[in-house]
Amino acid sequence: MDSIYESLTELEKTGLTLRDFFNSHDSHSLKSAYVRLNPSAAVNLTDRAWLEAEYDFNALFVGPGKLLAAPFASVYLEEDALVMGKATLEIRDFMAALGLSVNQESNIPDDHISCVLELTTLLLANTRQTSQYCSTLTQYINNYLTKWVPLYIEKIKTHA
Repeated sequence: MDSIYESLTELEKTGLTLRDFFNSHDSHSLKSAYVRLNPSAAVNLTDRAWLEAEYDFNALFVGPGKLLAAPFASVYLEEDALVMGKATLEIRDFMAALGLSVNQESNIPDDHISCVLELTTLLLANTRQTSQYCSTLTQYINNYLTKWVPLYIEKIKTHA
């Protein structure tokens, strides 16, 4: 019997790997996700370079201090640019309407890029099973992703 992961397309697997990358909590998990995205990186970077990459990753996405590229939709969609704003609650409601929720044990807001990537991958995978998900995915992309992900990518490009 195939695992669920094995049944995913390459694009869907990449979506989950990007989720893991943005959810990295140390240099080991960062390296693991990055090497899955770029296998040649395993031989090109020393342990010290990975620690430096972890430092840069934290400055961009984790903290402490002001994040150079905050990985939360609410920062880009809210006038006051604060985490856990109205945009967070809206995506939480969207997920709830689909019967989904973010694992609260992780303490990651629903609008964190790792949750957004996982939801995108889930919707994409489900389009192959049920046509209703095509319109749900289109709505999600048009009404949510396109409004903030380009701004987020621009911040990453500026500060990386």
